[in-house]
Amino acid sequence: MLIHADLNPANLIVTPDGLRVVDWAFAMKAAPWVELAMLVPWLIGSGHTPKQAENWLARFPTWTATNSEVLDHFATANAAKWSTKAQQNTATWVQDLAAWTAPWSAHRRKRMVMD
Repeated sequence: MLIHADLNPANLIVTPDGLRVVDWAFAMKAAPWVELAMLVPWLIGSGHTPKQAENWLARFPTWTATNSEVLDHFATANAAKWSTKAQQNTATWVQDLAAWTAPWSAHRRKRMVMD
């Protein structure tokens, strides 16, 4: 499946004819759940908790069909990537993604301990 891989507020334009997704520079082939997982930090950055973000994503069958361990790994690896980038780059958007991916990773790790 082709995914956008960079859904963020700047790449979503609301028009009278509906939503337009622009800037497909990072489009790639990936499993459908990847696009949803990449939305989690943006939902957190918009004020949702990791649990609220995941509850919203649970309405999509591709999300609920994805193995929890796969999502755990993705959340942890994504947070580690943005943490490293944030140490090397002071751009606000990099710092934001580091700040938004960390709580999701912590939420997934907490879930792993409870299971």
